[in-house]
Amino acid sequence: MSEPIKFAVLSSLFDWIQRSKSSAKKRSKFRKFLDTFCSPSHYFSAIRLILPSLDRERGTYGLKESVLATCLIDALGMSRDSDDALRLINWRKGGAKTGANAGNFALVAAEVLQRRQGMTPGGLTINELNDLLDRLASEQRKRQFCLPLYRRQMHRK
Repeated sequence: MSEPIKFAVLSSLFDWIQRSKSSAKKRSKFRKFLDTFCSPSHYFSAIRLILPSLDRERGTYGLKESVLATCLIDALGMSRDSDDALRLINWRKGGAKTGANAGNFALVAAEVLQRRQGMTPGGLTINELNDLLDRLASEQRKRQFCLPLYRRQMHRK
């Protein structure tokens, strides 16, 4: 069995593809990634992250931008009134302090996170990331199912 693929490798591939202009070069780099890093046992895990909209096994996460912003602020230990926290909370609004990415939560979050990340990539593998995302989606399904059930039980009392 081959070694697990680090998510940092896939992330580097995404960064390179985003910067590249040529479709032929993008295809070639992607093919090289598959040939170099993916054994048959890794294809599914990699493709789930590459094409998340086609993943029928994993449900939705049920996290809106406001919840994600709050989670990032808490996880990074930011003050709620710091410039970066306010950028995350007010990601839709333009203005002098919001930057060019206002209106796009993913880009605003990436910009804030990029300033805080270390130079050494983490050791997270794509299998571990998929497991975490599966747990997140599973927890969301439990909340969606349990909340209406809980409300019905509360009305009976």
